[in-house]
Amino acid sequence: MLNSSILDIALGMVFLFVLVSLLCSAVNEMLAQVFRMRSKNLEVGLGNLLQSGEGNKLADDLYKHPLINGLSKPGQKPSYIPPKNFTLALMDIMTGNTGKLPSDNKALIETIEKQGLFAKTEAGKSIILLLHEAGDDVEKARKNLEGWYNDAMDRVGGWYKQKTQIVIFAVALIVCTALNIDAIKISQTLWTDIALRQALVQAASSTDVAGLMAQQPAEQKPPAAGDDKPPEQPDNQVETDTAATNAATTRADAIKGVEQSARTAGALIGQIRELHLPIGWKKPDGQWAFAGFGFMEWLVKILGILVTTFAGSLGAPFWFQLLNKIVDLRAAGKQPGKSGG
Repeated sequence: MLNSSILDIALGMVFLFVLVSLLCSAVNEMLAQVFRMRSKNLEVGLGNLLQSGEGNKLADDLYKHPLINGLSKPGQKPSYIPPKNFTLALMDIMTGNTGKLPSDNKALIETIEKQGLFAKTEAGKSIILLLHEAGDDVEKARKNLEGWYNDAMDRVGGWYKQKTQIVIFAVALIVCTALNIDAIKISQTLWTDIALRQALVQAASSTDVAGLMAQQPAEQKPPAAGDDKPPEQPDNQVETDTAATNAATTRADAIKGVEQSARTAGALIGQIRELHLPIGWKKPDGQWAFAGFGFMEWLVKILGILVTTFAGSLGAPFWFQLLNKIVDLRAAGKQPGKSGG
């Protein structure tokens, strides 16, 4: 059985990594909102999907359509487009922006081919093929286009996830360096300082980590299908009321999201400092923590910060699961109380 001191140190370190990961996630969410990372990622994805020659006019027209333009603030582009909005706006554009779509699928195809502006582009050929595959079933035709969009957004989601991993690693590196969160130094201190170790275990046991996880802004899958679908609209009339309502909601949610992420980040920094671990570049007596450092000391310091950076970039869910396993392991290792008699 593992030494209880080792389990206590492991519990304390994993708890610290949970807090660091949550902090990095909150900062990343703030950056995503401020720099509109999701909307830019969606723009790239739609540009790739709706290839229509120089200038990519089809994608530009889609963003200008009332069903899409109304999903974001003036002068900005949406970070999410519901599949039905995409399909209705696209078919309206392909048929000449009449605001009234043919109810028959064959008439829809004929109108697109007669209109001709986008029919022979890469995107147009794909759209016509998907419509032909549906035969006379106009509902199936629209489902085909929604499926085409959803498949493309799955790929866009993969791109966004890769970018997010890079951003979170950079955020973790900056946070751990700025706060001097050195995993090697902290673990060494916990090994020798029993009181601090017990205090950290107590903090890990008493903190509602599950509550902290629930408060984190969900990592939204960038522009994909499924969430917040608009109400059903008439089959042959393009409506804009829903888009206008969604725009107001999107603006309010964006501001609220940034404020919430900032508050969460500040609270987590305070919680990390309250652990009284050897964190920060200044000692309690006001001296710099690196005073008297030589080459090897700096090497170990850099390595310790990199360990914390890597841990923070793995994400809070990973460390939360590991924390629960260590808690269960510690509980299983406790000796049962002796019965009287």
